[in-house]
Amino acid sequence: MTSESRTLLGNIAPATSLDPSRRQDARPGTYVVVLEPRGRGVVPIGRLGELTLVAGTYLYVGSALGPGGVAARCRHHERLAARPHWHLDYLRPYCRILGCWVAHGRERREHVWARALGALPEAGWPLAGFGASDCDCPAHLIWHPEPPSTTLFEATLGEGAWSRKPP
Repeated sequence: MTSESRTLLGNIAPATSLDPSRRQDARPGTYVVVLEPRGRGVVPIGRLGELTLVAGTYLYVGSALGPGGVAARCRHHERLAARPHWHLDYLRPYCRILGCWVAHGRERREHVWARALGALPEAGWPLAGFGASDCDCPAHLIWHPEPPSTTLFEATLGEGAWSRKPP
């Protein structure tokens, strides 16, 4: 990390967790976490490398097919990890969650969703391989200039609903 990036991010207070009393459906499914950076600069993402945060919105696509389903995974992403496990755990202290888009079911939609969101006009892949260590997707983190609307998600992903809607 450069001294400039430390300066840019050094005075940003880490994002706080969302209200832990929020409970979501524990069924399995696929989700998109909509994130807004709290500042600009370079963030180390474990062994993957560095992500340069810029203004806009970040969309993290994942699936949760095991015990606890989408509810448990979204609760994990709402908390700040003391010991980061997933790539998103490294990014979370520098972003706040605006919302979560969810589709329930055992079908693994994350790869199709990541590619569809990455193909949107003006969208981009900010760090190759982010969240995609186990697949051939460019990444499961997509940058978009603004938070997606319900209409955009419905048209692009074909299914799902907000489990936590952006303000």
